[in-house]
Amino acid sequence: MKIMQQNRRSSMRIRKIMLLVWISLFFTVSLISMTNENSGKEEVFLDPESLVRGLYDSVTFEPGTLPDWDYVRSFFIPEAIFGVRKSRTLMEVLDLDGFVDWWLEDVEKHKLKERGLEESVEKIKMTVYGNIAHCFVVYKVRILTPADAPGQLGLDSFGLMKKDARWWIVSITNDIITPQNPLPEDLR
Repeated sequence: MKIMQQNRRSSMRIRKIMLLVWISLFFTVSLISMTNENSGKEEVFLDPESLVRGLYDSVTFEPGTLPDWDYVRSFFIPEAIFGVRKSRTLMEVLDLDGFVDWWLEDVEKHKLKERGLEESVEKIKMTVYGNIAHCFVVYKVRILTPADAPGQLGLDSFGLMKKDARWWIVSITNDIITPQNPLPEDLR
């Protein structure tokens, strides 16, 4: 009887140890996985060009998905401002929440979740001085379906700053490129 109780206790102890080992292993694998997922994302904030290119990558999405808006927000200081072309005749100033809301409205209005969206950088003209930078980005925005959708060229003007050992977007102003509003020669 005593031997059976000792075997039972020993068996319980082994089960507890195994459970602790499995729990530890689970958390270790989870932490490694989370670190690997975010390791490349942190590099985007280390220089101004990577920051800007990373923003365009972060708002590009395949049909059936949407951008990670928490990640998109991480590119900006909380007080960031946006001067955006909302239509061919209307410019509007938005804060960060207004910018995200505007995107989400467009996603719904144009059924972009089903169609996907790509924003690609065509050209960057960057000037960096100390902890500040300015850049013009000629970009192309295109709905992914149908595959032959032509897209539209636009011009973004970024105000950037380095703070807390990383780069941040402070402001973006935007316009669309048309035959009546062509790019200046130095941005072609």
